[in-house]
Amino acid sequence: MTDELWQKYMQTRDKETRDALIQEYLPLVKQIAGRLSLGLPPQVEEEDLVASGVIGLLEALERFNPAYDTGFKTFATWRIRGAMLDELRKLSWPPRSLYRRLRELQGAEQKLAHQLGREPSTAELATELKWSPEAVEQVYSQMNSYSLVSLESLLFAPAASAEGKEEELLPAGSFITPEENLEREERREVLTQAIAALAEREKLLLALYYKEELTLKEIGIVLDVSTARVSQLHARALRSLRNRLHAAGYMEK
Repeated sequence: MTDELWQKYMQTRDKETRDALIQEYLPLVKQIAGRLSLGLPPQVEEEDLVASGVIGLLEALERFNPAYDTGFKTFATWRIRGAMLDELRKLSWPPRSLYRRLRELQGAEQKLAHQLGREPSTAELATELKWSPEAVEQVYSQMNSYSLVSLESLLFAPAASAEGKEEELLPAGSFITPEENLEREERREVLTQAIAALAEREKLLLALYYKEELTLKEIGIVLDVSTARVSQLHARALRSLRNRLHAAGYMEK
């Protein structure tokens, strides 16, 4: 059915067929929004991501070229994700106070982990910092969102943002300079080394999220923790990756 719709749209470009294709791919938009909504800050709603994802889907329908060395679903996925990342980037810019509060939170984490011999809970961190549990979760949520946008944009998304060039979607025979290819390989190597240095549970979480594409709830079941804890662990893993990539010169602090 989808192939028939796509072939018809390529020939006619009529609104009725376009709308049918949008309905056909809407579950894909919602699936990507659900994955990117991991630990979103309060000012960002999943519906915002879905709306921007539909715009990305429309752009994909208008810009897809059969000469690209990829199928439409793959192309659309990258365009949808790129549009959502652009929306997240606009909505989740970190306040200046975030890094101060994050340093305080990290200090409390290290202190309590040493005292307790295990990772502290949100409630224990809140007591140590004299914050509310909601304030602790908000810091994790803000950092999670900001780090996720940065890393997805730089490394995890095969394509650039919605306004960037699609260097991996170019027709066969298109030229990528040796310098560009070398930089991409260097980024992959730095990321590989950064992931290898993570704690085993953090590596498992990233594998479940980025490779197996599990949801928050599914990851929580695998790790036997709450969804809030998954968000906390994810934020910690991304923070560690950001620090290492910053040290290597690939990301701003």
